[in-house]
Amino acid sequence: MAIAQQIVDDITEGELAPGTKLASERDMLTRFGAGRGTLRESLRFLEMNGVITVKAGPHGGPIVSEPAATDLAGVLGLFLQLRGLPFRALVAAREVLEPELASLAAASASPEVVAAIADSIEGMQEFLDDERNFIAENDRFHSAVAAAAGNELFGLLISSLHAITDGMPLGVSYPPARRAAVLRAHQMVYEAIRAGDAEGARWAMRRHMREFHQYVEDKFPVVYERPVRWRDIAP
Repeated sequence: MAIAQQIVDDITEGELAPGTKLASERDMLTRFGAGRGTLRESLRFLEMNGVITVKAGPHGGPIVSEPAATDLAGVLGLFLQLRGLPFRALVAAREVLEPELASLAAASASPEVVAAIADSIEGMQEFLDDERNFIAENDRFHSAVAAAAGNELFGLLISSLHAITDGMPLGVSYPPARRAAVLRAHQMVYEAIRAGDAEGARWAMRRHMREFHQYVEDKFPVVYERPVRWRDIAP
């Protein structure tokens, strides 16, 4: 763990961009004074958490990666399962968080972020007949709204919650009528954010989250009450 932490320090303090190749195994063994097995365990731990990728071969080695929201979702899934928390706990968390983030977004969103939100809506319109890609654009919308609130942590957290609560790996489906309803809800949130209407954005997102809550509870009650499983989030 100490070796893994030092490698992360090297990445952040050196501001190493994704794709940067780290020191070779031989150099790391010399530097850390550790055995090959210990070093490889450290690298494996970092790779599992999305910090690096390890390429095999004579020209391979550890390469800086960029942890994604799905990596955080995997960690959350592990803790949620160990605590026995049901799917509905995540839905409830989104009901509390996302209206406030929409309000903050309306108060502080830059033109670039507003454009990103609009682009996600255009993507949803394009993929109305493609459930999987529609859900991907849906996730992008919520991530963009969270990012517009002005705190990167919000965007990362909301994206990770979405990776769990889109529900598709658990059997939740979104037929055309539901997809159209989601698109309309997103358009209402977007219009309020674009107008700088913080209270309107909060209200529109709260309504959207309540509709999502009701949809899953009514149509997929088994999923709604089922404890979250790590394997469903990080297969």
